[in-house]
Amino acid sequence: MMPSLFVAHGAPLLAIENNSYTQALQQLSSQLPRRPRAIVMFSAHWEAFDQMVGTMETFPTIHDFGGFPQELYEIQYPAKGDEAIAQETVQLLRDAGVPVGLNTTRGLDHGHWVVLRHIFPQADVPVVALSVNPNLTVVQQYAIGKALSPLRQKDVLIVGSGGTIHNFSYLNMRETSEGAFDWALQFEEWLQQTLTGWKVDELARYRELAPHAEKAVPVYGSEHFVPLVYAMGAADDERAAQRLHMSFRYGSLSHTIWQFGHAK
Repeated sequence: MMPSLFVAHGAPLLAIENNSYTQALQQLSSQLPRRPRAIVMFSAHWEAFDQMVGTMETFPTIHDFGGFPQELYEIQYPAKGDEAIAQETVQLLRDAGVPVGLNTTRGLDHGHWVVLRHIFPQADVPVVALSVNPNLTVVQQYAIGKALSPLRQKDVLIVGSGGTIHNFSYLNMRETSEGAFDWALQFEEWLQQTLTGWKVDELARYRELAPHAEKAVPVYGSEHFVPLVYAMGAADDERAAQRLHMSFRYGSLSHTIWQFGHAK
């Protein structure tokens, strides 16, 4: 069975950087039990009221950012879609009572391809793109991930792409090392204890229970946090969590990799 994963996609520059985090991403595929049949991937940069499931014969690469080096805009990640897995994803969500729609026109945004090009650089694993809805409760988001759990038995890798700490107001752009502010470390350590203990009820109350939650997950920016909840829900049948990597850029932008479920 495939585990499910949460990966931070950081800033777009991550696509061309070489650091401890990109190296960890590049090792991920070798840590999976086998090559995935497909990747079902939630991106924080695709928000929708109803749950959307995206498939195309070949996804165009969306460069949904501005002010970066030209090299980034020249990157292409021509992943194929998987119509069968997309349709099965839609059906699983409908069976769980989740309003869902199929999208056949939207490409992969940088929440998808920035990390995928490190994990599967040849773009040779089919992708099914999924939206996020930050207006849902944590319990509802978890339930969506849980509904997709049967896909893991079919060698489908479920991935949430976002950021456990993502707040532009606290970025120190002069700080290029992997050091972190104390408040950011405190939030991540609370999250580690909560996830490894599989305390879904406490996670649902993270805004009142987690230290510095208002800094780590601003109300206007929770779309980057919720892919973590989807990925966790997808492993509800095993309830095992392990943080595979944690580092930081700019003092507070966290680069974390979480594995949910067992790789076997």
